[in-house]
Order: sequence, then C-alpha cells, then structure tokens
Amino acid sequence: MADYITISDFAPANWSENSETSSNLHSGASYVPKYTKIVVLNRDHLYHQGDALAVKAVARDNKGRPKTYGGDFLRARLSNDRWPRVSSAGSVTDHANGTYTVIFPLYWVGNVSVRIQLVHPSEAVKVLRRVREVPNKRVFFCAFLDVAANTTETRQCFSSANTSLPPHQQCDFSNLEANGTWICERPREIPCATISKCWWDWDKTKNKALALVSLKERKLFQKPYVEEELKEDHQAPIRVLPPELRTPQHLQACTWDKSAALGHWSGKVWKSAVCNVRIFTKEAIRRCLANKTVYMQVLKSGNNSYWNTSVRYRFHSFPVQVGAWVTFSDLRYTSDVLDAMQGGSDTVIVLGLWAHFTAEPLDMFRSRLYAIHDAIHRLKHRHPSTRVFVRTGTTREHEGRNLAFYLLGSDWLAYQITEVIRKMFRADPDVVVLDTWDMSVCQPGEDSVHPDQRMVDNQLIMMLSHICPN
Repeated sequence: MADYITISDFAPANWSENSETSSNLHSGASYVPKYTKIVVLNRDHLYHQGDALAVKAVARDNKGRPKTYGGDFLRARLSNDRWPRVSSAGSVTDHANGTYTVIFPLYWVGNVSVRIQLVHPSEAVKVLRRVREVPNKRVFFCAFLDVAANTTETRQCFSSANTSLPPHQQCDFSNLEANGTWICERPREIPCATISKCWWDWDKTKNKALALVSLKERKLFQKPYVEEELKEDHQAPIRVLPPELRTPQHLQACTWDKSAALGHWSGKVWKSAVCNVRIFTKEAIRRCLANKTVYMQVLKSGNNSYWNTSVRYRFHSFPVQVGAWVTFSDLRYTSDVLDAMQGGSDTVIVLGLWAHFTAEPLDMFRSRLYAIHDAIHRLKHRHPSTRVFVRTGTTREHEGRNLAFYLLGSDWLAYQITEVIRKMFRADPDVVVLDTWDMSVCQPGEDSVHPDQRMVDNQLIMMLSHICPN
C-alpha cells in the first residue's frame, strides 16, 4: 500500500526552472497547510468493517488559491481514540492538479479519525530531487597505514566517480561486478594497498549539502511547509460498524507469494490483512530457527547453542555512514557475499539496504540493487531452498533536525528507495519483500531510523511467519 505520493509520475514534461512550480517557489506561493481543505467523502454514509473510506485533499497556496499541479509528499493514517490503540496507513493518489485522494481500508470496528500530514510540498520535493542527484555530497576519508615505514596518510574518498581527480592520483577500489564505486585520493608516499580504515565526516558533509540550496529554498524546510498536520473542518470521528455479513475470516498462511505488509496495528501487534501472521512463543521460535543460519546484511556474528541457531551480521560495504573508523577489510559487497554462500534449506538471508543510501543518486542505488538481484538468483539456482528476504525502509525521526538532515535523509528520499525495492522484488518468486513502510507510517511509537522494540518484534514475527507458516 502506498502511503506517500511522489512527484515523479506526475510532473509535467517541461517541468523546469521556468515552470509554474519554480515561479511559485520564488514568489513564496508554496503549499500552505492552513488553507488546505481536507474532506471526508460521504461522511454520513454508514460504514462497516471491510469498507473503504475516501478522503479528498485540495492543496492551496499562501493566498488560498488551489494549486494546479501535484507532487506534494503526503503521509496518511487512520487511528482510533481508545485503548487498545489501533492505526493503519492510507493509500494516496496524486491527480496532478493539486488534488489528492486518500483511501483507507476499514480494518476495525469503532471510531476512526483521519490524520494527513504534509511532509514536503512539491517545491521542496523538487529541491530534494535535484540535490539527491549530486554525486559525492557526503565526505569520506580513509587512512592508509604502512606498518613497516611507520607512516600514515589520510585521504578523501568518493562513492561515485570523481572526474576532477586525474587517474594517476586515484586509488580505485571499485568492484565492477557489484556495481560498487570507491575511489580515494592516492597517498603521496605509500601504496594504495595500505588502505586501513575509513570514516564519514558529518561536519564537512553538512556544509557541502547546505551549499547546494539557496536561502529561499531553505525556507521550504521550515514551518509551516514541513511535516505539518492538515485539518479537516469536521473533527468528529467516524463510526465503523460490524460487517454486514458476519462470515469468519480465515487468512491463508504467509507463503512465499503472500506478503504480510498490508494491515494495521492493534496495540503492540501488527495484524496482516493478507496472510496469517502467527503468534510465536519462545519455544515456537526455537523450533522454527533450530539448525538454521540467519545472515543479515547491513546488519556481529553470534551463535545460540541452545537453539543451535547462528546469526551473522555485516555491513553492505561502502558507502557506510558511520562517524567512526570502520576497518576497510571488514566490508564486502552484498553481491560478493551472496556469491560465496553455500545456501540451502537451513539458510535464511535478510537484506536491509536503504538507510546508508538515502543521500546517493537513485541510479547508484538501483545499479547496486541490480547486482544484488542477480546474485540472489545465482544463489537460488545453486541452492533453490535458500530463503531470501529484502526489507524496505521505514520512516525516521526528524524532530529538531536541521536542514542538512532533510537534504540527506528525508523520508521522501527513503521512500524513493522503498519504491525501487518494491518494483524490483515484489513480483520476484525467489524473494519475500518485508515491506515495513506502512508499519512505520502508522506505528504507535515514535518514528526512528532504529525502530523501537515493538516494531522490531513485529518485523521478526512477519519474517518467521514466512519461514514457518504452520
């Protein structure tokens, strides 16, 4: 279910610096939440569990005039006002004329309240799109260490080709088969092979990102244009009645072609609307994972001798956005790791590839994902019973964040990556997409790039329901 809408499918072909969108940006006529109209269509209708609720949003500028183009980035969810807290995500359709329709499946009986948030207006989305495609915005350094000569040199490194750096001044550590690029400035006195460790410089990255936007563009990432709740004229909740036909609901098991992603939160539990997410006791988890090896990429190795389960975790190779030194030799590309695996019925692989790529050009991420896609199929060809999961992104914390954080890690950037993952793997019979985006959009807890225990537990339960459906 798509809970955000992007501009890519709706922007006019001639959308440029001379377009209406750009003119409105510089005149300050952006999407202003206080003038936006939110209307529940057929509010007086008798709604039953299993029906769908439709909401219309009309975007308006700072003079109260309807916008004539789309592309605003919206977040929509439905919730109740009693315990247990229940919530679900809505599906947003952009009609490319300043109007949006949001569809909410009605999963539970009782009161429901609509919440729609303007995450970014289309003008801000345009800025994010432009900034994203600038390569090498993030500043990385690697240390080169010659132990014999007792010499260390630190040089800047790049995740994309750097045309300003002559070839003879480069140390190229790129991996063509993995579609991975890593190029460093060549040390003056010691060889490239002495590369030892690398780190990400946030301060220099921040300054570089800020230099890419004008003062007027910066205002688009301040209130009232960012993460603002839209108001409906009628604030009263809508009552959802029991289903007219009280037929027992029997969901199928979460097989390889049944995603558990669609559904809603009920208290601390994610309830899938598609397949039967099981309730796992500790003993059931033990039986499910007994004798298995679980590989998680982004993801310290560990073993549980009682369960006879091995969990192995590693990063996906550069770029790694960590403000501490990372040993260069410890990182391997995901596609190389997959090609080296034995696989088999007792092997589970979980790939979480998004958070460290939000600042990168989308084509860079897409090309890395193509290499991983091909490596998965080579592994499945060697060992068909290997189980592979690819997890999408989640919403993240933004409260109190500065402009550079939005430019490099906005939810819009993460959602674009989620869409690429969905497109590449959703119909792939060899992969289960652990689509956690909707779960995070309507989660009971706070948005966080490192979700709380409730989110983590339910993601694991989704995964276990696919591994052990019965």
